[in-house]
Amino acid sequence: MKIVINTSPIIFLSKIDCLHLLVNCADDIYAPQAVIQKLRDYAPPLFIKARSLSSIGAAYVQGALGQLHQGELESIVLAQELSADFVVLDNLLARRKAQRLAVNVIGTLGLLLLFEKRGLLTVELAWQKITQLIQ
Repeated sequence: MKIVINTSPIIFLSKIDCLHLLVNCADDIYAPQAVIQKLRDYAPPLFIKARSLSSIGAAYVQGALGQLHQGELESIVLAQELSADFVVLDNLLARRKAQRLAVNVIGTLGLLLLFEKRGLLTVELAWQKITQLIQ
């Protein structure tokens, strides 16, 4: 499975000590340059590969900036360009934009459920992590 991940899921999964579990669920994990730059105070793990957009994708992002942040738009466009299985977004507007562009979306909570389904977290631990996120 190939995924593209946005900033907030990286931060949230890191805060609840689950970011490392992504390696067990995806063969390739990418983040666009805007996400990597936004994380400058936090070094993302090496298994998250930084990737630039094509010139056409970058032009689209610049023209589409508005309600969505650059990292969200770049994540969606990169997922399209790489034919990723999922883009990982938590922002509702970004998720809707991705869906309109026919990009499969999963969020942080969806990843926690995937971790549980794959046996990486018990049901109890998954629920505990969800509770941590809410608090």
